[in-house]
Amino acid sequence: MAASIKTGVLVVAFSALAFVSVLGLSPRAPSPQESDVSDAPGPLSVFHAERPGIKTCSSCHTPEKEIVPAKCLSCHDEIASRVKRGRGFHRDKAEGCGACHAEHQGPDAKLVPLDPGDFDHAETGFVLEGTHARVKECGSCHYGKTAFRRTNGRSYLLRDARCSACHDSPHPGGQEECLACHSMDGWRADGGPAVKW
Repeated sequence: MAASIKTGVLVVAFSALAFVSVLGLSPRAPSPQESDVSDAPGPLSVFHAERPGIKTCSSCHTPEKEIVPAKCLSCHDEIASRVKRGRGFHRDKAEGCGACHAEHQGPDAKLVPLDPGDFDHAETGFVLEGTHARVKECGSCHYGKTAFRRTNGRSYLLRDARCSACHDSPHPGGQEECLACHSMDGWRADGGPAVKW
């Protein structure tokens, strides 16, 4: 009799488990598009908190929790285009985004670790020379209309690196090859003293 009770209990237990599974009520692992927040090493910065967000780890990480630069570049297309063309600061930095841009350090984390006093502008492909070398404040050139817009923080990436992005052309038709007549030392084409702007 005890064996039949044991068998009955097992049948009921397996039936209940099968019933719950059919209804889709069984515990499941997170899908590839979501993750258990408790797995996160820390809160995201304000830059990534909304998009991609803490619950969509696979937007940035592999199932092995590694960062995939191609995933970073799929969102940061302004950097991806520079990498593809081999231009700008990131031209040779397509791998290892997390080495400089450490995430999961909290909402106030600084993801662009730029120290203007220690930054070699030549790394961008635009050497500061002449009057540009005398500019001391990055924001003099990298500001609102010239830089990519950010919801949070600022971008040092310029939308357009041509002279006309910052300087109004006094020429009819707005010639594009300014350096054909002018130098980085000033706008005077006749070799006169540099004009300060």
